[in-house]
Amino acid sequence: MKEVSAVKIPIFIPSDTSLLFPMVESTFELAIPKPITESRTKYNHCVENLPPDIAMTVRDIIISPDKTDPYAKLKNGVIYRCGESKSQEIRRLLAGEQLSDRRPSKILRMMQRRAENHNVADSLLLESSIHISVNISVNITKSYRNCR
Repeated sequence: MKEVSAVKIPIFIPSDTSLLFPMVESTFELAIPKPITESRTKYNHCVENLPPDIAMTVRDIIISPDKTDPYAKLKNGVIYRCGESKSQEIRRLLAGEQLSDRRPSKILRMMQRRAENHNVADSLLLESSIHISVNISVNITKSYRNCR
């Protein structure tokens, strides 16, 4: 009789599909009583835990899983179909971030994450974050003047 491994698949993060699978693979490594190594078993755990909208997006892969490496096919399908396209990532990067209640350092980290696949220099990101900080200062000054 085969041993059953206990795993808890991390929650899917739509804004960063590439992050999901390294987290899932760490979970498979830490499975009890032993690591999960078979592609079909990894595939089954992932399919069981996919949110319905993501499952619909990779429906064809779920209905007809790859015979040789179903996990790799599912992983590639989710990343490719559910992640932002390169042009969307670049547009969001160039558009900058809204501060809302986040600190500038958190915004810079978010921008670095978006830029990591596009060979964008840290100096350009720093310049963008300084621009955001200047805008924040201007808005604070305007708000202060309006309250007087």
